[in-house]
Amino acid sequence: MFTIKEISNLIGGTVVGEPDTEITSVNNIENAGKGAISFIASKEYIKFLHDSEASAVIVPDTLEIKANGKNMNYIVVEDVFHSLSILLKTVENESIENNGINKLAYISSESNIHNSVSIGAFTYISDNVQLAEGIKIATHVFIGKNVRIGKNTLIYSGVKIYNGCIIGDNCIVHANTVLGSDGFSFKPDKEGIFEKIPHLGNVIIEDNVEIGANTVIDRATFGSTIIRKGVKLDNLIQVAHNVEIGNDTVIAAQSGIAGSTKIGKNVMIGGQVGFKNHLTIGDGSKFQAQSGVNQNIPEGNKLYQGSPAIDFINHMKSSIIFKNLPQLQKRLIDLEKEIVELKNKLNE
Repeated sequence: MFTIKEISNLIGGTVVGEPDTEITSVNNIENAGKGAISFIASKEYIKFLHDSEASAVIVPDTLEIKANGKNMNYIVVEDVFHSLSILLKTVENESIENNGINKLAYISSESNIHNSVSIGAFTYISDNVQLAEGIKIATHVFIGKNVRIGKNTLIYSGVKIYNGCIIGDNCIVHANTVLGSDGFSFKPDKEGIFEKIPHLGNVIIEDNVEIGANTVIDRATFGSTIIRKGVKLDNLIQVAHNVEIGNDTVIAAQSGIAGSTKIGKNVMIGGQVGFKNHLTIGDGSKFQAQSGVNQNIPEGNKLYQGSPAIDFINHMKSSIIFKNLPQLQKRLIDLEKEIVELKNKLNE
């Protein structure tokens, strides 16, 4: 529970109304009731204020808001969505249990755990693990030997972190994600039987990374699979061994990146995009959903689509031709018939 004044101080706003009013929830403007704080970001939503029961509304300083006759309270901010993000993160953190170390958790005596760390029941912490201040670890998490996790990182239930992995500050790892599993690497012997190639490397997750639920990031064969600062990964993503993903890249669900591919900075990847192994992708590249990337794209800042992925404009032009192929085929067949008829007439 917060007061309007406390929320305003948190998000850097200015209160118009009663600063001591208590707020117990956050909701959209159409459904916010008494005790809730809501928001509007543009003039199209001002019409909802008249019937709203919200106790407070976050509004941008670019809008002129008039009182709706119901003693509405406002927090005026420069950027509504940035302010809302700060508020929601705070509410989320408040909702996550932080009761210290549960008595049903196992922690190796050889690990180094900061006294502010929260660890849920049935979580297993192996030897030589280092957990920095402010970390929250939920229930049923496994953390292998020699793992290091940075400050204020949040690990949700069911996450598995294999030996030697490193996670930076302010990261979020959602439920049932696996970090550091073996890569998919098998070679057939002379009899055609596949022999497993062990992976001895690790996974490095830098600061401010968020990894969605059920995502898997494989350890390197040698060296490290690296997720750079600010990367955001959706649910159900596969990142293979020795991949490197550049700063502030975002990847949507069900995408897969094969081994040793290097993704640049600020790349945007839609859902179900697949990358071949050993590729280099330039900074700022963008890939539409379901694209298949099978060649290097060293030149960045372009939009691609299709399988194989090509320049977006060329893909759109090709799509027009593809949709008309049946008609074009019929015209070609008719033209061939006419040519045959003309040749027959000339030979008569």
